[in-house]
Amino acid sequence: MNLTLEHMPVRMKNSSETIKRYFQVLLRKLIPVRVEAELPKGNKRVMMFVGPTGVGKTTTIAKLAARYSYIQEKRSKVGIITLDTYRIGAVEQLFAYAKMMRLPIEDVVDPSDFNSALSSLGHCDVILIDTVGSSQYDKEKLIKLNKFLQNSQMQIDVNLVLSAGCKLEDLKEIYKNFSFLNIDTLIFTKFDETKVFGTIFSLIYDTDKPVSYFSIGQEVPDDIVPASSDFLVECILEGFEKKRGKDGNTGE
Repeated sequence: MNLTLEHMPVRMKNSSETIKRYFQVLLRKLIPVRVEAELPKGNKRVMMFVGPTGVGKTTTIAKLAARYSYIQEKRSKVGIITLDTYRIGAVEQLFAYAKMMRLPIEDVVDPSDFNSALSSLGHCDVILIDTVGSSQYDKEKLIKLNKFLQNSQMQIDVNLVLSAGCKLEDLKEIYKNFSFLNIDTLIFTKFDETKVFGTIFSLIYDTDKPVSYFSIGQEVPDDIVPASSDFLVECILEGFEKKRGKDGNTGE
């Protein structure tokens, strides 16, 4: 608000509505977003999803797999790799989604087998990699996760998945401890489970790391939207339920 009042022309400061609109514009400019671009012809996108336990990585992957392979106008061949062999339920869930969508899936236990799995999905345009959820303080799991990245022969886009309802202090700590994996973008889930969105803005602003997707509900594949600064600012100022009611279930 101080920045808004500092930069606004004096003649505009007489209207509270004008100040609010100016404030919204300023907030939007402070949120870096990675636009969902179509795949360049002949290029492959390999995306790894990392983050704490319970933030919704597996469900997010299922939503994006459906989005890339069936929903987007330009459909892509999608393959899935799961490194989360610790939780039997997570593996079964992902295999069930893959079977339903008729997508190839590989499970990998050791970093030495990672490249073989990537090679077997070499015909795919997009490869989505699920990882074991780990506490930001579990250094052993994080180091093993980094070994997969270090052993890879492909360029991997690392997406840190975070819960929108998490406290800012925890979000900062999670980001700090996962950041050695060279995070490319942030994805925020569980928009439907919180009424406070300023923490998301604060983390994005502090890290200057672009955000790529918002997961706004439990439904697969519908409840995921490409991130936009407009969407987040409206959630901050108006609330998610009001925003969702205005735009319909998808938030788009």
